[in-house]
Amino acid sequence: MYAAKAEERESIRKSRRDRAIRQQKRERRRMIALLAATLVLIFAIGVGFGTLLTRAQEPTPEENYKYYTSIEIAKGDTLWSIADEYMDAAHYASRSDYISEVMSLNHMGNSSIVSGQKLIVPYYSAELK
Repeated sequence: MYAAKAEERESIRKSRRDRAIRQQKRERRRMIALLAATLVLIFAIGVGFGTLLTRAQEPTPEENYKYYTSIEIAKGDTLWSIADEYMDAAHYASRSDYISEVMSLNHMGNSSIVSGQKLIVPYYSAELK
């Protein structure tokens, strides 16, 4: 009878020990998960704050205004050389786009120009006139 009760007590102790070990493992997993979530949150806040600082330090882009001027064609001028002089690469994808606009502004059917001819050409400037 004593042996049976001792065995029963040992069985109860073992089940309590197992339960305590499982509880400790669960608590450890919760702590690890909480730590991981905290680190991810800190990282996300840091990245977000860093992005805001970077944006605050970026210079504001210079505002450009589009203007038109009249030019007189000199000997040796071509639409390509005019584009090189007046075109702003930030506003035109290519010289061909700029030349097409010049031709359209001046109602030109082809790209030939003559010395002494006057053309209206667009240009950009940061100065408000």
